[in-house]
Amino acid sequence: MKTAHDQGRLVLLQNLDPEYTSGEVQDIISCAFEENCTARMVQHTATSSPHSGQAFVIFKSREAVDRVVKKLDDECLMLPNQRPLVVCTGVFPHFSEKRATFIGHLAIDKARRQVQREMVLSSPNDHCHCHNNTIEYEMAMAWWLLQSRSDKWWEKLYEQQGKELKKLMGALKSK
Repeated sequence: MKTAHDQGRLVLLQNLDPEYTSGEVQDIISCAFEENCTARMVQHTATSSPHSGQAFVIFKSREAVDRVVKKLDDECLMLPNQRPLVVCTGVFPHFSEKRATFIGHLAIDKARRQVQREMVLSSPNDHCHCHNNTIEYEMAMAWWLLQSRSDKWWEKLYEQQGKELKKLMGALKSK
């Protein structure tokens, strides 16, 4: 995928049915655009919508990518479940050269860590217990609070999206 990205042969298809397989995505591209490709469905994460799937597609050439993107810009491909196919090209952050090794991790002052390590080592009977006077404990509690809030936000968003999708599908079926 990294090589295809560097050569401009990688695209991201969005708004797919989340139940599609990689083979079905390849069939859609083959039938709609008469292009051979390799597709890989993107796995759902905690922050991805359960109502919409994504797939990375690797084409045989940069020209094939250009043809597919131009055709989708000029026209709209409606998938069998009444979803318009969305294509994204360009630089995907997963494949960029410069990446932090521990995304989301904070740098902690070495001196403070050393003091805490000495404090923990000075009480050998407590080495298995969580100390609430350490920076690790404070950071863990702050993370836990933010994570629980985030989970609730995503849950509400997905619930609202599900209701809107059901309402839209009902309106489309009645036409």
